[in-house]
Amino acid sequence: MNLRDCWLEPIERIGIIALEAMLMEAACAPAPGLVDRFNSGAHQDMDIFTFLKSSSTLGPAMQRCALAGWEHIGPAEELLTALRNIGKNAEEAMFEATNGVNTQKGLLFLLGILTAAAARCVQQGYKGCIIEGTLQEASQICRGIVERELAVLNNTLPNRKLTAGEQLYLTFGITGIRGEIAAGLPVIKTKGLPCLNEALAASLSLNDALIHSLIGIMTETIDTTILNRHDMPTLVLVQKSARSILAAGGMLTESGRKQIEELDSEYSLKKISPGGSADMLAVTYFLYFLKQRM
Repeated sequence: MNLRDCWLEPIERIGIIALEAMLMEAACAPAPGLVDRFNSGAHQDMDIFTFLKSSSTLGPAMQRCALAGWEHIGPAEELLTALRNIGKNAEEAMFEATNGVNTQKGLLFLLGILTAAAARCVQQGYKGCIIEGTLQEASQICRGIVERELAVLNNTLPNRKLTAGEQLYLTFGITGIRGEIAAGLPVIKTKGLPCLNEALAASLSLNDALIHSLIGIMTETIDTTILNRHDMPTLVLVQKSARSILAAGGMLTESGRKQIEELDSEYSLKKISPGGSADMLAVTYFLYFLKQRM
């Protein structure tokens, strides 16, 4: 095996798992309010084919981010600039593929960092659980991001229109995706992975296990997609409904399944889209299968 093959195989594998995660999240059903293989949920400007195009376009960026993580020498936080440059180009390609529709911008940020973090773990010969190692590396890559990009807004506002994330921070103090990844994605550890493991251990299909995990994630996620499209009371109701469904057994029981189907219809009509939870589901898939295959 030559030197190139030593890094090529793990980089390709990490990139493939990330692309799978995007596709599986988009396809699993019934996903309340979200685009899935049966309907477009709360979205009128996209469908499953939009997501297939978007995911296919972003796939190469996942390998580039993994390669950047593999080759990086120095403190982990110095890697963020390179990853953002890769992400900027990938975002432009995504918008071109979707005719300007934002399908997976948040997920691009999350998985771009996580693929790089995973590659660093493999390259450094990490001996512990690769899930925990990847989350720790991702947290290090984003160390200080909340202070640099959000907390500074309390003193000085930029000479431009605020982004949705910046507005939510100033209004509610919510740090969004930046805060989540800097904190090591706690909802993945407390809900996403435990619910996925529970469902798979009960011999549910991968589709049903992913929906079960999604409901668990929805119980705790401060979903900025919901806040941007609606308001805080709507988010609280979404979390409450998810907790009720999970208490009824989620995808493990007929009652839970029926409630999920009803919630999908309700959210589609009310245009409620738990898009932030969907991103966390994709990350859950990525981390679960990273452990299985690396």
